[in-house]
Amino acid sequence: MLLTRRQLVLALSVAGIYLAAQILVATDVKVAFLFSIAIFFGVLSVFAGGGIVSAFGCLNAILIGKFLLVAVAIKVVLLEPSDGTLHAPQTTAWVMALGFFGLFLGTITQSYFHCPQDFCMNRPFDDQMLLSFSIVLFVCTYAGYFVSMIPATQGQGIQTGGWVGISHVLGSLKSLSIVPPMLYLWRAKTRLWMTHPVILCMLAWSAVIGIFSTGKQEAMEPLVFYILVAFLRYGWRDTRLWSLLSIGALYYALIIFPYSEYVRHAGGREGSFEERAQVTKDAFWRIASNQEFRSAVTDRVSKAYYFDPSLDAFSRLAMVGEADRLIYATEQQQAFTGWETITWGFKLLMPSFLYPDKPIFEAANYLSHIAGESNPADKTTQVSYGVMANLYNAFSLSGVLFGTPLFFGAFYYWIRIFLGNPGWKGGPTASTLWFIWLVASYQHNIVEATLSGLIASISFPSVIVLLCMLAKWFCLFLPAENDSESIPAYVQAAGA
Repeated sequence: MLLTRRQLVLALSVAGIYLAAQILVATDVKVAFLFSIAIFFGVLSVFAGGGIVSAFGCLNAILIGKFLLVAVAIKVVLLEPSDGTLHAPQTTAWVMALGFFGLFLGTITQSYFHCPQDFCMNRPFDDQMLLSFSIVLFVCTYAGYFVSMIPATQGQGIQTGGWVGISHVLGSLKSLSIVPPMLYLWRAKTRLWMTHPVILCMLAWSAVIGIFSTGKQEAMEPLVFYILVAFLRYGWRDTRLWSLLSIGALYYALIIFPYSEYVRHAGGREGSFEERAQVTKDAFWRIASNQEFRSAVTDRVSKAYYFDPSLDAFSRLAMVGEADRLIYATEQQQAFTGWETITWGFKLLMPSFLYPDKPIFEAANYLSHIAGESNPADKTTQVSYGVMANLYNAFSLSGVLFGTPLFFGAFYYWIRIFLGNPGWKGGPTASTLWFIWLVASYQHNIVEATLSGLIASISFPSVIVLLCMLAKWFCLFLPAENDSESIPAYVQAAGA
């Protein structure tokens, strides 16, 4: 994809503004310059991926946003240097500059390679298929989530191989199940669209399951998808949706963040289903209703890695600080791991019957021991550093320079084989569904997962293909819609 002069000027302008702002708050000039180079190529990678209305462009926007754009902007607003709390500021800045240059290079290079269309699912869905897929996705993903928990709730520990591994992949898509029915009702031009009883029941159900899961992402994702689809229909200027989004942000910062940090250490991830449900219910109610207890928990879990402790709930919007800790530890200890954490991902992909001793988790816990952030006896906690810090840990700066474009180019090309290049097309089409799915599935992992975790996640598109095949079969049992329109005709009518 060729970049226009306007896009180049815009990227250069954003980088220039960030450079000037960093220097004004006394950031080291070299660090400010390297961060601005990273921002320049990060913004270009958004355009190279097709803009924020394209899946790859949107994922690239999330990457540069969560690593640098938000973090540096908040630092400037607080009149603090962007490198003030970093342990290895110059090395980290080099990793960011080389990493986002690699992201741009990998994104734009893969776009020139032709993809076979045999397995591509980015094709029109009729209304009946969309309804069928809605039902299949809801049943399979929530069934997969509960099935994957059976070994852990029976004292057998966390397992990932065999049928448990398949159910775990399905369960990771459970929050997405609210999107297809919203698109279906959008097509049907239902008047009570956002407040339809089915949608509200699904939203409430998924929120409760998210709280039960004890994870911040699981608790907030359903609401995020609900608001995202609403923005797609009503536009980004709708004040009602911005009000709802603001309430959601407060809910996360004041309730979900302290709850999630507290409940996992209070028994929320131990015992049977019934025991976990009781613990999560009691903990959530105590956090929500007792302000003193909530404040005490928030103060206790705050780490102030990059922001002031009062902003710790938004530390995942400053991933440069998270990456810096691994980069610093690797540099100080000369703890370069080579191919170990890269081949780790391919081991995770192997079926357990072929490789019984395969790893259970990605390499984030292993890396956290190098960074000194996990107890020596802790073999499960996954600490987030991101692909770029992982590549630095593997092969120093040369790993970032050569590994980033190679990985992201291959990763995006693999996704294109199954889903093409989906994006927002102005209506509730299959392309819109896959656009939301890709952003939903990877917006967290592409920023925070290790290289091994992202390599293992290449199985996700094939799972979607299988779900579509099951939905097509299930269509045979649904009543035919006599007056349903084809997707192309509906899209043309909607755009008129």
